[in-house]
Amino acid sequence: MQNGTGEDLGFKKKWFEYIGYEPHEGQRLLHFPDKQTASFFVCICGRRYGKTTAAYREAEFYAAQPNKKIWLVGLSYKKSRLMFREIWKDMVIGHDDDIKSASEKEQHIEFKWGSMVSGMSADNPNSLVGEGLDLLIVDEAAKMSRKIWDMYLSPTLSDKKGKAIFISTPEGYNWLYDLYLLGKTDEQWHSMRFPSWVNNHAFPSGKNDNFILERKRNLAKEVFEQEYAGEFSTFEGKVYPFNREIDSGDFPFVPERPTYCSIDFGYRMPSVLWFQTYTQGGIVHINIIDEIVHQRNIPTEKLAKKILEREYPIYTFYGDPSGVSVQGQSGLGDIEIFRRSGVYVRYLKDRLSRNIASGVAYARGFFESADGLRRIHIDKKCTGVMEDFENYRYPAEAEGRSLSLDPIKDGYHDHSADAFRYFIVNRFPIRRRGINKIKR
Repeated sequence: MQNGTGEDLGFKKKWFEYIGYEPHEGQRLLHFPDKQTASFFVCICGRRYGKTTAAYREAEFYAAQPNKKIWLVGLSYKKSRLMFREIWKDMVIGHDDDIKSASEKEQHIEFKWGSMVSGMSADNPNSLVGEGLDLLIVDEAAKMSRKIWDMYLSPTLSDKKGKAIFISTPEGYNWLYDLYLLGKTDEQWHSMRFPSWVNNHAFPSGKNDNFILERKRNLAKEVFEQEYAGEFSTFEGKVYPFNREIDSGDFPFVPERPTYCSIDFGYRMPSVLWFQTYTQGGIVHINIIDEIVHQRNIPTEKLAKKILEREYPIYTFYGDPSGVSVQGQSGLGDIEIFRRSGVYVRYLKDRLSRNIASGVAYARGFFESADGLRRIHIDKKCTGVMEDFENYRYPAEAEGRSLSLDPIKDGYHDHSADAFRYFIVNRFPIRRRGINKIKR
């Protein structure tokens, strides 16, 4: 039995058995698709589906045959190397008699029977000029520009009418979604979509695996659906899923609870939020109990004084790490000015915590996790931050797209949103790192 690319699927099955490869159900449907007319395959999958394994095993099957030309295309050479190095280990190391030429550094293998495997990079489009491909594998295609496929990769398949496999976690309704829809109407296209837990090797309990349940509990619903359920999710424009009717009410200061303060510096419109945390049913909840929001032209010294006047017993102050930078004629940064006023600001220094998109995506899960848990509660007097949460948006062109894009900095609604993010990523670090503290 052969598919649209002329593959002998019976031989492929025997080859996989010979090398000891046992694909899980999702991988099996990629290797042995029901749609035999197809030459272009779009595989949408959640994280840890096993896409790298499926990709390099498919490439190895082609490379074991005579006169095949295979490209492995990643977002960068580093990404394509994840696939290439597995083929190198399986088909180069210990197989000197089979190799005509090979370079691990340049990601190229040529076998004595005429087949070639090359690792390629989408961030170097000029390198993607070629022809006569038998197999093209595009990893994380959703993160690439459509131009890469239309102008550079598609022509490489025309001579031999080669096979293309797009394997990717979805990134909203972008160009890969358009290709995915072709699988519903075009005989040459075949589309598949798999959640992470189809990989029974990694998740023996399927959807009820402890790791999956933990992710569902701690990620925002949309993020979980995209990253693990493999669904095309629309994030609309609003950054945080704040619901005034559900998330606001009477949440006053409680002396017995720890109190924190988070600061977004800036003379024109700084923002300060006060938080209290408590545990309920083993889950940490967060109350926003007070604010300084939408007050213009406050000098740093005056802002520090305003904070101290509230007389909350602050356990820790958090703030924008950029506050160490020298501002104005004083020759001092905001954090140093605060220190001299008796306010000692702490902040995480690692790149992940300072990345806006990563921090926002992480903070979203505190509003609503995938299993519906809401952990952010805002006192009714904090009208400024509520307004900001309702109006903090992604750019219009980003609606329905990936959370990899930064929200709009409109100079008004973004400041308290930033203060909120500083608190979340510092108090509940994305990854454990030491916290920098401005010493006395």
